Amino acid sequence: MTDKEPSTPPVSKKTRAEKLSTIRLIWPWFFLIAMVIVFAIISKTKNNVTFISYRSVQGILVYATQILLIGLAETIIIISGNGGIDLSVHYTLGFAAVISAFIMRAMYAAQLPPILTIAAGFSGGILLTIIPGWFNGMLVAKVKVPPFISTLGMGYVLYGVALLISRGQAIADQPNYLGQIGNGNLLYYWPKHGFSWFKIPTGATQMDLQHIIPLVPNIVAITLVVTILIWFILSKTQFGQHIYAIGGNIQASIRAGIPVASTLTRAYTLAAVLAGIAGVIWASRFTSGASNAGEPTLLFAVAAVVIGGTSMFGGEGRVIGTVIGALIIATIQYGLVILGQQPYWQYVTVGVVVIIAVIVDQLGRKMEHD
Repeated sequence: MTDKEPSTPPVSKKTRAEKLSTIRLIWPWFFLIAMVIVFAIISKTKNNVTFISYRSVQGILVYATQILLIGLAETIIIISGNGGIDLSVHYTLGFAAVISAFIMRAMYAAQLPPILTIAAGFSGGILLTIIPGWFNGMLVAKVKVPPFISTLGMGYVLYGVALLISRGQAIADQPNYLGQIGNGNLLYYWPKHGFSWFKIPTGATQMDLQHIIPLVPNIVAITLVVTILIWFILSKTQFGQHIYAIGGNIQASIRAGIPVASTLTRAYTLAAVLAGIAGVIWASRFTSGASNAGEPTLLFAVAAVVIGGTSMFGGEGRVIGTVIGALIIATIQYGLVILGQQPYWQYVTVGVVVIIAVIVDQLGRKMEHD
């Protein structure tokens, strides 16, 4: 009897599904790298501009902050399922910017200390967003209003209130230090002189400024901290696990004893607070408050969530995916600005990328289950 060579065991469906799932998760990374390379080649050829540089990275990160914060809010809501997309978050952003600027202008006019003025403005702008977020959650969880309807209605309410407070104009006349928070950096490096925290190194002249390297914009540092906190909440807390469970199967969650109503209410409240943080950051960047501050952000934020692989059916999604999605969109925005293209091309390009992301995601899911 001759010995037969052992046959190679067939690849199991589980292994194949895992590989396809991995491809779906990592393709945005490759797409981001490819897009950076393309912009680098075109910008160098067309405008003789170096796209891959520290300042470009810094610019992209600044562009990504607002998209990411609103994207994180949408990630939480979409993971929670029930067809949830919060259509009020961009209006909540504008509402928070107006409230924050209104408080700071009043306190600044009263000649109160700038630190107290800015702290009160930021706190007021963020804390007041808890109210519409809680109402959204109650309408969805208790009254059973579809998220699309409840958040759309709440969004218009917030927009109207912001218009009434601001009288349709940007609220200016802000404290002097506000712009330094929104446009300053956590750290500065002056070659041969060392580092300086929060401000340009003492002793630097106008001629020296071109040699000083700003490191880590304040708003990027704030957004990074918030992102890590949301990752921790979704990944490491019972509340986060309940959000995934509800999005995966709400009936099974009810039978398992998960407090569905309170979990959804807290999810919508948290999403509103994230929009509030984005709103006060906007106010600090532009040293004003405007009711339309978040108008272009909603679609870009949802696009970032979709590109990042969060399932629109709920129960599946990752914070890191939304981060990559936001970076892709920010790279498109920044790259087109470098190339001198009209702003409307941003919408065309982002739309194409979203369609590609959906196709890749759907094909991957279909192949996983075949």
